[in-house]
Amino acid sequence: MSANQIVLDVVVARRDAPRKTPGGVASLSLTFSHQSVQQENGVAVNVDLELEAISYGEVAVALESLVVGSALSVKGFLSRKNRFSDTPILHITQFKI
Repeated sequence: MSANQIVLDVVVARRDAPRKTPGGVASLSLTFSHQSVQQENGVAVNVDLELEAISYGEVAVALESLVVGSALSVKGFLSRKNRFSDTPILHITQFKI
């Protein structure tokens, strides 16, 4: 089993200042909010969540102009926040404003 792809419409809830990794790669950390109504077993389910996200390289540079409240669609994959945490974080690989 290797499928791990997320597509989500989000709003920027928080964003950190752009940084660089120790190797000099651009990095940007964000927190997204998402609200929607989804169908599950024929029942409408209200979804309201926040999700931490990170981007690297060209994607991070392209996202630097986002401000809190910006709406976009993101595509990426889930991973652990770090090797000591089971908390998921979304790694953004593509986006559309």
